Amino acid sequence: MSAEDKDLDLIDFEFKLQKIRTQITSKLENQKHLALILSAVEENISDQNSNGQKSPVAYFVSFLSLLEQSINVQTDEILDPALAASSAYFLDLTLPFIPKSLLKSKFPEILTKLAPAITNTEAEAPLIRSAIGALETLLIAQDLNSWNNSSLNINPKRGLGGLLEYSLDPRPKVRKRAQEAVHKILANPPPGPAREHVGSGLASDLSIKTIVELLSNKPNQKTNKEHSAKLIHTLQLISAITSANTWPASKIETLCDLLLEISKTNDQYLVSAAFGGFEGLFNSMTNEIDNDKFTKVLNIIFDLKPSVNDSHLAAAWIAVVAKGVTAYSKIEPLEAIKKIPNVLKILQPFFASEISDIYISASQCVISIITEGIPDKFLLLPTNDNGITGEIYEEVDEVITELSEIITDLLAVKYTNATKEILEVVVSIFAKLRSRSNPDFLKPLEIIGEWRTNEDFEFKNEAESVIGTAITELGPEVVLNVLPLNLLDANKSGRAWLLPLLRDNVRFARLGFFKQEFLPLIETFSSKIESLDKNSVHSKIFQTIIDQTWSLLPHFADLPNDLTKSFNDEFAQNLAQLLYTKVELRVNICHALRLLVESNVAFANGALVDDEFLSQQFSIKEAQSNVEYLSSKSSNLLAVLFNVFSQTAPESRNFVLETIDTYLSISTPEDLQNTFNKVSVLLKDALDNEAKEQANNNKQQQNQKGVSKLSATMMDLVVAMAKYVPESSYNALFTIFNQTVSSEDPLLQKRAYRIISKLIETPTGQNALVKFIESIEKVIIESTQSVHLSARASRLSAISTILTILPSNDLYFIPAILSEIILSTKDQNEKTRELSYNILIEMGKLMHKGGVVQNSKIPGFGDDVPDAEANLTEYFTMVSAGLAGSAAHMISATITAVSCLIFEFKDVVETELLVEISSTVELFLTSNNREIAKSTIGFVKVAAISLPEELVKPNLKNLLEHLLRWSHEHTGHFKSKVKHIVERLIRRFGFETIEENFPEEDKKLLTNIRKTKARAKRRAAEEGEEDDEEGTNNGKSKFSNAYDEVLYDSEDDSGDDEPTNNNNNNRKGKGNQYIMEANEEPLDLLDRQALSHISSSKPTKKGGRKINASEFEKDGRLHFSDKNSANDEDPLKSITSGINAYVEAVKSGPVKGQKNKFKFKRGAKANDDDGEDDGNDDELAKPKRQERSKIGGKGGRIGKPKQKLKARKKL
Repeated sequence: MSAEDKDLDLIDFEFKLQKIRTQITSKLENQKHLALILSAVEENISDQNSNGQKSPVAYFVSFLSLLEQSINVQTDEILDPALAASSAYFLDLTLPFIPKSLLKSKFPEILTKLAPAITNTEAEAPLIRSAIGALETLLIAQDLNSWNNSSLNINPKRGLGGLLEYSLDPRPKVRKRAQEAVHKILANPPPGPAREHVGSGLASDLSIKTIVELLSNKPNQKTNKEHSAKLIHTLQLISAITSANTWPASKIETLCDLLLEISKTNDQYLVSAAFGGFEGLFNSMTNEIDNDKFTKVLNIIFDLKPSVNDSHLAAAWIAVVAKGVTAYSKIEPLEAIKKIPNVLKILQPFFASEISDIYISASQCVISIITEGIPDKFLLLPTNDNGITGEIYEEVDEVITELSEIITDLLAVKYTNATKEILEVVVSIFAKLRSRSNPDFLKPLEIIGEWRTNEDFEFKNEAESVIGTAITELGPEVVLNVLPLNLLDANKSGRAWLLPLLRDNVRFARLGFFKQEFLPLIETFSSKIESLDKNSVHSKIFQTIIDQTWSLLPHFADLPNDLTKSFNDEFAQNLAQLLYTKVELRVNICHALRLLVESNVAFANGALVDDEFLSQQFSIKEAQSNVEYLSSKSSNLLAVLFNVFSQTAPESRNFVLETIDTYLSISTPEDLQNTFNKVSVLLKDALDNEAKEQANNNKQQQNQKGVSKLSATMMDLVVAMAKYVPESSYNALFTIFNQTVSSEDPLLQKRAYRIISKLIETPTGQNALVKFIESIEKVIIESTQSVHLSARASRLSAISTILTILPSNDLYFIPAILSEIILSTKDQNEKTRELSYNILIEMGKLMHKGGVVQNSKIPGFGDDVPDAEANLTEYFTMVSAGLAGSAAHMISATITAVSCLIFEFKDVVETELLVEISSTVELFLTSNNREIAKSTIGFVKVAAISLPEELVKPNLKNLLEHLLRWSHEHTGHFKSKVKHIVERLIRRFGFETIEENFPEEDKKLLTNIRKTKARAKRRAAEEGEEDDEEGTNNGKSKFSNAYDEVLYDSEDDSGDDEPTNNNNNNRKGKGNQYIMEANEEPLDLLDRQALSHISSSKPTKKGGRKINASEFEKDGRLHFSDKNSANDEDPLKSITSGINAYVEAVKSGPVKGQKNKFKFKRGAKANDDDGEDDGNDDELAKPKRQERSKIGGKGGRIGKPKQKLKARKKL
């Protein structure tokens, strides 16, 4: 174990002990007893060790000695049960931190002292559980020689034997703890040649022997329950052993025979436990087992198939089948694949079950077998490298054909209950088999597509998941051949709903298919729109189809497999023309152009290298050649994109800039240089023209809404190109920076600073910054006075970038700009404030690293000013200089900056400096300037919370005296802030300490705080008791009471016409099925479309009024009632709608009173109708008392909106 691991263990050990130490005042006797014993042991250890160190070994020796004192060694009698239980608990806690070498060498002595706690028949469960835990750690620490040493009377196998006996103990907690210990011991075998644990044979022998004895003893009626319990306990032990992956291979067949024997019993709980044993056994099986035996076990399990409607056994049996097949696939993958069709045929009847749990389990089983039982390797095309031969490929193909036939059978009316689950199975098959499912699964796809075409089909979402997965894996071309859109054929059902599915699922498709299939479709509908009125319904529908079709283009551009063939000059020119003429298509086209590059670059860089299936169809070399091909066209595309960028409104062109950035990233250095030179010339011309216009006072409306200055647009392009331009263009780039950084135009200034922030994003750009760092620093310092307010955030971002690469000999840059950064902490812009705080911290880190501050280089300092050593003390001196400023704003900003730095560097700053700064800043509490006082109160809060107690406590009296000066000031939340600080001080130092230092004239505030805390504590206690009373309801209702359930639970309105069925003998999960008939024609159950006309919810007829039987006369004629008489007889005539009925129910029902208890309205309140009088509409309603406005607070006043916390305001 490394030193670091030892330190972590000691920290963990100390943490656990500390948790027990805090329980010294616990109300629970057992917790308090543990804390007292620990305290006594620690006191004894401190007395024995002069150095005061307490190692885990020292604790271990003490606790072992206590355990020995509590037990009579000669008679094994437990003298002090409480002391024994506590000692064993601490041994269980301490042993994992004891060196294994000590546990091995002292094994006999430790086990001898620990054994009476386990073997004594009068030992209580807590003592036994703790002793089991200690024994577990002790046995795990033993090596192979100790386990094999049978000459000694006390050896590890005896200890394991004791644990195995307790694994069958009737006490649940003891049995569970022992089984967990057995599992952990067997799962951690000692280092040696054998994979299995030495004790696995002992554990398996005992388990088998126990089961054989139990099966041989036939129980009578009285002992049957006890007999079954023992069998279940033994099966649980077997699961613990098998899940540790150490069941001996030689005894697997014996175990299978026994489990199968138990599976034949009539006790469903025993059968379920036996299936659990099978599941654990399958999980532990490896390729060491004989293939024939595994096949035999599987066949026997298949023979145990329960009834399809056996709600107890079917689900457990299906889970065993899933585990068995998936485990077999890891041993013999090809053989397992061949078995899958037979397994599905066995599971097929369960999909016809009437119980939902059963067919859901069947579907999950099939999904598990498909996804885990078919290794991806066997779906690859045969090559010399992957080990897949032509024969294997054909065998897998035959299996896929059989699977498609079974799935097609499942799509019949017989399995209508499980339609949703079957569709989920089909989704998993398409996702797993991918293109190998073509052409075998096209038939099921066609059936499901026809179901989806029917608008009344109940499971549209699930059907769309199937079709969407097929689009992804088979490609849109294959799916549309099976399910054509039919948008231009009036004689066939149109499938416009496929367009959104295509948009969401197309990938790795053929770009040429979009050109062949969808571009003509767009042209056809566009020509139809031209002949229609733009506001007509048909025109809008056609336009929607066009928009949806264009939305497919980006997804066809996601790693297309025919890029070099389909993305030719003609297609690129068409897209460029559309970018110019069709503003609404710019987003989709730019997204497509960007995806062409990004998908190929990502694939070329190995983003999908783990997908072997895709790699066979599309290689990395092909992706690299695609990137080179796009690079050759980037110059022309960039020219188009630049023009489009300049023509697009500034607030709506970010997507164009992202596309430009993508193509700049793949352009050659020559193209980049030429492009940059052109943009630079355009920028210069734009600046010159704008300067002339300004000089001639000919200010045209260049800043019209949606139009940007050409110079700003060109600067945007320069910023985008900054990190990509070659080294030869750096001089021109920094010349542009120098000329625009002091521009009077804030738009240009803002973009100039962004050049610096962009350059840091690439290694070449970072090298350029390092090369020109001196001139950049000079420009930044000189431009301090010319910064526009809107450009300050960009400037601070640039300064933050410079600090990351600032050389140690250029630290003069920090004091040169420090005052600007400090003032920025008070800026109105949240981003600016956040950046200023980060820069202050970054400067502090640079100064802490050390170096020399050349004060002579700071503007305003003389050449004879001596240099200063860079450290935090010097840095705080620089910052604190602002406290001597004449402007209140500067003093306030300095205090805010000092607060931030104190909080950040409190652990590394010298104590004397902290005391000096704190005392200096606290003096400003006496200032009458509110701005200064507000910042100082913020500093006091930071100091009170974060500084060490030994620094704050001595100065408490002066601090409170100055602070409470502002406790009487109500404006600016001064009073609440002071009160909050006092509360934090009380929490930290205690009420007595604060009371001693509290000014006498302000004791009223302290009394108020104490009463408020007591009141809150008392209220919390009362609410806790009430919650306990209300929490005794163990009902499964999601509502607090029946009244809420009536009002708010969802209801099916269509169910009102059905009689209530109170029959409790319905089978679990069985639901009603309804046949939806159109035009009164009976449903043909032999039709393929039959399933799409069957629903689990009752269909309702659209439109028309329902005629009740009471409206017919005896002779069958329809009777029309007189309107007035009908109203007179209507008992609900006053209720005009369902909403009013709901309101009436609420009014007449109970209301919540104090403590959320319900009460019914009485007297006048019961007739109060929200201020409206039911009897006379002319009378004014009486206003409710204490009624609150929906938008205000108490008394109907408009409440003040919650204020946002300023950045770093509360540290």
